[in-house]
Amino acid sequence: MHIAQRQTLNVANRRKRNMTKSATKKTILIVEDDADVREILSRVLRTAGYEVHEAGHALGAVCAMVRAGADLVLTDINMPVMDGFGLVRELKAHADTRGVPVVAITGFDTAERRAAALKAGCVGYITKPIDTDDFLSQIATFVRAGQPPKQRASPPP
Repeated sequence: MHIAQRQTLNVANRRKRNMTKSATKKTILIVEDDADVREILSRVLRTAGYEVHEAGHALGAVCAMVRAGADLVLTDINMPVMDGFGLVRELKAHADTRGVPVVAITGFDTAERRAAALKAGCVGYITKPIDTDDFLSQIATFVRAGQPPKQRASPPP
């Protein structure tokens, strides 16, 4: 085998390993208008081995879902322009994103807020500030819940 062929084979094997690794890595989309909170959540999730995408508002989240998809969406509730409930309704209205689980993450822990989040289509509710260990345990549970793999939304016609 020539050196060039061996190098090509090594590059192909590395790509294959990287593709296999990234195919099993779960992707989480964080939708949070507070950049500091978004950064903390992102850092915690990346450190735990998740691939993380970020959006500072709900419309950015819709674009992120079209562009890259996600296995799980974490969304703040109180955001400008479109709140987290509106985002959940938008995602649930489209066949391509309907199966992606969405978890509300908010600083308001009331029975009414929890009920509203579940009614809007969230599969869970996490309150801020987060406890890192509990947070990662909750995220692992939502990711393992047997949801379909990463889904991308089709671009609008």
